[in-house]
Amino acid sequence: MATEQSAITRATFDEVILPVYAPAEFIPVKGKGSRVWDQQGKEYVDFAGGIAVTALGHCHPALVDALKTQGETLWHTSNVFTNEPALRLGARSSTLPLPSACCS
Repeated sequence: MATEQSAITRATFDEVILPVYAPAEFIPVKGKGSRVWDQQGKEYVDFAGGIAVTALGHCHPALVDALKTQGETLWHTSNVFTNEPALRLGARSSTLPLPSACCS
């Protein structure tokens, strides 16, 4: 079994994670834009690794800055509370046309 001192490989998943899904055979360790790199430095285009990757990419500087700022302010509130950034986004989004109005 892998420990903090031993190598982490894809086989580690099979040893220590409940198998409710089957991840890729490689482990991404770095991402930039639409690309990820595995432990051996092989580059892949990330078509499905994250729910926001297709639209946002990995590690965009503006998003990294926004996440750092928010992380230093308030971490996670679930849906029990609301938060100012979500309300600002909701207010801004409510002024935009609905997709059916702009794309039909």
